[in-house]
Amino acid sequence: MITWANLRASAAPWLALPALFYVGLYIDDVTYTAPSGYGVQSGELAAFAVAIIAPAVAGAAAWEAGRHRRLGAMRTTSARRIPVQLLRAAAPVLTLQLVLVAGALVVARTAVGVWPGGTGWLAVAHLVVLPLGWLVIGWCLGLVLPRSIAAPAVGISCWAWLSMPHAMANPWMRHLGGFIDGTSTVTDVREPAVFIVPWLIVAGFALAFWSLAGVRRRPWIAAVGILGAIATFTAGRSLVIDWGYRPPTSPRHVAPVCTGQAPRVCVPPEYEPYAAQLRRDALTPLGRLKDAGIPAPQELRVASAVTPLEPGTWPLFWSLPPFGGGGDRVQYTVDLAESAVSGAAALAGVTDCRQPGSPAAAWAALAMGVDEGVIRQGMLPADWAALQKVRGLPVHEQARWFNKTAVSQKHCVRVVS
Repeated sequence: MITWANLRASAAPWLALPALFYVGLYIDDVTYTAPSGYGVQSGELAAFAVAIIAPAVAGAAAWEAGRHRRLGAMRTTSARRIPVQLLRAAAPVLTLQLVLVAGALVVARTAVGVWPGGTGWLAVAHLVVLPLGWLVIGWCLGLVLPRSIAAPAVGISCWAWLSMPHAMANPWMRHLGGFIDGTSTVTDVREPAVFIVPWLIVAGFALAFWSLAGVRRRPWIAAVGILGAIATFTAGRSLVIDWGYRPPTSPRHVAPVCTGQAPRVCVPPEYEPYAAQLRRDALTPLGRLKDAGIPAPQELRVASAVTPLEPGTWPLFWSLPPFGGGGDRVQYTVDLAESAVSGAAALAGVTDCRQPGSPAAAWAALAMGVDEGVIRQGMLPADWAALQKVRGLPVHEQARWFNKTAVSQKHCVRVVS
């Protein structure tokens, strides 16, 4: 009865509908392809909603704390323990978070086609843990500031902390807040540290704000809270300083599904419905490339870029078609040309840098039948003129040039990740 009365008296439930609306917009904005049926992606797609859920929970917590602070001495008359009192007081905010998390999971399930699975549940835990940390921060601010100030201040600050670092040139800042752009692929999954580091950061900040909430009784606590926040920020920076712009990933270990022979096409289980069509679409371009002097691969495989290629195996660069649309045959052929460069390098024992746009890939794409205009618009005039000279050579010399150029890896340039 007490919890129900608290819910009825709270303003937190009124945030549910507008927040759910924005949760749907956030997830829909990053849904580009047909449903993948990939459970890891489902969980991580739902985690995009943390940019909405955490600020909403933080603002609601600050408002509720201010409401309960106005009770004054009545708070000290309860026979229940302090943790029980706090749990009952925060029940409206926790209910709001539960509703928003459930809504995010439903929207992500609609977009991906399956519920979270595998390491996707770690992303779901992220969607729970991070807003809980901000709930504590918002509650603490609501205890020391007027709720009309604390609620919008902590909500805006939370949103800025999660979102704005992604617009900054400084790469490590974006890994501390907990808003993780993008999702794992079917070949590579995120490291657990991508989620755990923001949990540690928000826990450190929550403890710092909790100590600041008692500053009126013990003024020296303010210094402890500030030092705690600085120490948390510094420790977090040391953990992510080497990550670059993208969170670290590791190869996904899953048995592929294969179809056909010479070339055999092997894809992750989620791509099984497309495997036969991918092989059929590759036969004609590979046949033309064979006529140009480049042997066809024994296998085309969708695999992690860090997984070594066996001789005779080419990487297959392919992703799901756009939502409501079909695949792009021309782009698929261009990607097969890039695969040929990687395959030729692997045959010579060289690991390809897999940077697109090389002269060798352009030659292979033209040999596979891609229109000259498509290739020319992506090349410098000098490079196009040099490529035309190569195409004027006899077939066997062109093939020798292709293999030599692919193995040399001169097209590779160092890029900041």
